[in-house]
Amino acid sequence: MLELRERDRLESLFLEVLEDQSKRELLLYLLCYIQLVKKEGNFSIGLDQFLGCAYRSFRASRSQWKDILVELNLLKITDIYGNVYVGKDIYKLQEDNLLFVSLYEQYLEDFYGFSNRVVKYWSIAHKLSYSKLWNPLDAIHLGVYIFNEELYEEYMHYSELQKERFRREAVFFEVLEKAVKGTAIQDCAKYWWEALELAKNLPDVYYGVDVKKLRKSLENNWRRCQKGKKVEKVKVEFVKQTKGKGFWGYLKDSIKRLYRRLVHKGPWNITLKEECLRERPRLNV
Repeated sequence: MLELRERDRLESLFLEVLEDQSKRELLLYLLCYIQLVKKEGNFSIGLDQFLGCAYRSFRASRSQWKDILVELNLLKITDIYGNVYVGKDIYKLQEDNLLFVSLYEQYLEDFYGFSNRVVKYWSIAHKLSYSKLWNPLDAIHLGVYIFNEELYEEYMHYSELQKERFRREAVFFEVLEKAVKGTAIQDCAKYWWEALELAKNLPDVYYGVDVKKLRKSLENNWRRCQKGKKVEKVKVEFVKQTKGKGFWGYLKDSIKRLYRRLVHKGPWNITLKEECLRERPRLNV
């Protein structure tokens, strides 16, 4: 059974990135740290080594590293005397000292789970083309991405925010909320039935989402619950609308793609293999 946990700092950071894409380089700093931990086999990474990884990929000035770590609020600095610096205390440090970066202790207990979450968060964040979340189309598509990655706790928190913002589209978010509860709670038939009934209020295609196919998946899990069988993973799909666009439709899409490439193209050229990041590290601690 899935237990829904309270939101932690990592999830809060993820939600901030979804709201404002200018913050997504914060996730890349975490990916750099994860990559170095797996490479070195140690949770404590030299600050110079960490910044060397980060600034090969980011355009930000090297002098901004303290601002980044303070905003992240997930990495701490330790000096050779064992003094620990977190939060605004990081501003007191001099870069010419021998310093080390490490993750907060509460995340070290499950570093494998932490790194998997960061990789999933980045796999969603790098798909997004808007600068700030402001329309229901982006909000619904983003909700689908989160749900399909099985980030169910994150989806529940995200959905609550979007239902307040886009009240006309609240039914769609509630459908997937019921599906999450159907996955998480042992007495699941009730929630799959409620999800199915809500989905009947939506058209077969809703903001590009294949709701007709979604209804079939919801009904299938409702029947499985009634029979005491294990529910199947629900993957929400989009309808490929390629027919009937005509010349102007294709021209409009081409202009949109060009605009997004020029305006929203970020300095994200880091090279990280996800399969490597998902491996359990061999740590020398």
